[in-house]
Amino acid sequence: MKVLFVNAVKNLGVQKSYYPLSFGYLTSYCRINGLMFDCVYAENLSCLKRFSPDVVAFSCITENFNLCKKYAHAVKRFNPKIKVLLGGVHVSAVPESLTSDFDAGVIGEGEKTFFELASNDFVPSRKIDGLFFDGLKTGERVLIEPLDLIPHPDRSIYNLGVRQSYIFTSRGCSYRCKFCSSSRFWKKVRLHSPSYVAEELLQLKNAGIKHVNIYDDTFLLSLERVKLIRDLVKPFGMTFSVAARANQVTDEAVLTLKDMGVTAVGMGLESNSAKILEWLEKGNTPEINQKAVDVLHRHKLPFAASFIRGIPGETGADLTATYSFIKRNHIGFDMYRLMRFPNTPLYEGSQDWDACRIRMHHQGVKRVKGLARWAYHKIVSS
Repeated sequence: MKVLFVNAVKNLGVQKSYYPLSFGYLTSYCRINGLMFDCVYAENLSCLKRFSPDVVAFSCITENFNLCKKYAHAVKRFNPKIKVLLGGVHVSAVPESLTSDFDAGVIGEGEKTFFELASNDFVPSRKIDGLFFDGLKTGERVLIEPLDLIPHPDRSIYNLGVRQSYIFTSRGCSYRCKFCSSSRFWKKVRLHSPSYVAEELLQLKNAGIKHVNIYDDTFLLSLERVKLIRDLVKPFGMTFSVAARANQVTDEAVLTLKDMGVTAVGMGLESNSAKILEWLEKGNTPEINQKAVDVLHRHKLPFAASFIRGIPGETGADLTATYSFIKRNHIGFDMYRLMRFPNTPLYEGSQDWDACRIRMHHQGVKRVKGLARWAYHKIVSS
């Protein structure tokens, strides 16, 4: 069996900053459970004829779904017998958007579903939970627990070291911001054990990786767990950047991060207007935002933030509150336009997938290098 994994992305630098770990997880989960197959990772169909796969497994975000549909159609024209699959956030949110060129969609957490599908020669079956095919969903896929049962992603399918390296030490988010699909996609928060995290980081260190981005939604959810991770990985001599929520940024947390080797923090602050933060159901306040910024400045830990504009009911006073906060605190930032993504309370049923692209507002304040990639990755990996 030969599987071509394709991440349908546009030729934009920000979309090619990272390799998607999803395919690495699928591969390693199958192999640890005794299922072997040849596989190739690609971002287009240039190797389709040369590799001649039995299966093409796509992943894409909503803004790239039209591109993915074109790829799927091209595969079926090349060889109608090739099984074409789609997994990821888009198909999980709006599976009915699949066209006849897709044999099935993998809904939600994909490792076990993909394994069972592969074990059935990639023939969709009503007996396999977590699928969408022939216009209907099968049963809901039960999440894998404990999370350590999922092996470390197989990074050998990527050109390791060419792009930025990152890990997830957990899945899910305990908050339900109105604009974000992460908590709705993952259903609940599950944490890898500190030893699991250390093992994966040691693999990266041994591969020559010196800096790793930690892209958990809530890495600081358990500070005691972070301390255990720090104690295990500090001897590696690696550096890290992490994403953090403002309400979890404390003096103790920042000192722990610095001791671990963290050199930068990214925060999604979204706004500094109390009204807007409440509308977004962010769970933060302007006072919490300010406290987090003060703590990071006090300990001289570099940080950057992302914000959102275009919220219903937003006024000039709301924007002034945000921009004044940014200027007053000398914050490197990016400003994004509110997008009504599927699988969020903001989604209104539009199927104009091209319009679902992540857009930035121009701003005059100098941004911290790499923030756009950080914020983009946080959005698409939810």
